[in-house]
Amino acid sequence: MPASTTVLAHNPTPIEFKNVAAATAEEVSSLLLRAIGYVEKDEMIALGLMKQASSLLRPVQSVSPEQQRPASRGLAPWQVNRVKNYIEQRISYSISLDELAKVAKLSTSYFSAAFKTSFNTSPHSYLVERRVEFAKYRMLNSNAPLCEIALDCGLADQAHLSRIFRRVTGTTPSAWRRYMGTQARRAAVA
Repeated sequence: MPASTTVLAHNPTPIEFKNVAAATAEEVSSLLLRAIGYVEKDEMIALGLMKQASSLLRPVQSVSPEQQRPASRGLAPWQVNRVKNYIEQRISYSISLDELAKVAKLSTSYFSAAFKTSFNTSPHSYLVERRVEFAKYRMLNSNAPLCEIALDCGLADQAHLSRIFRRVTGTTPSAWRRYMGTQARRAAVA
């Protein structure tokens, strides 16, 4: 097949598709131009159009049904870092799934699936674990009452802290604090 040349509207330099029929090259160009138009409006539609264009450029292969299912991809490294930093900076506040998706520049549903792939846990579970770790840090490094620590961790009250702390660690915050205090005193004596 001869090489086809296509000029994108915003790029005066022709793009050469080698070994692609002219009709296929035109269809790929059309799909990519439509995808560019949707990037800001609806990135899921844009991604779908780009996948269609990509599939037209791939050689036809026979694939098993397992290979036909789209692989669930995780977050890009920059997205992981931005989400982690956002959570750490805002741990004292309420953080919604929509907020985290916006930080990663993804739709909420796609972000949720990609997050689970990257972190091996749901965004909510990860956030709860981070809040418990922050509570542990505060209990070890201050004499603040648990009600204050709960608020510092973005939780409603001390009872809320106790419920999630026990679910994650298997013990209550006050019991954990006493135990760690005892361990610290023993270490200081030894």
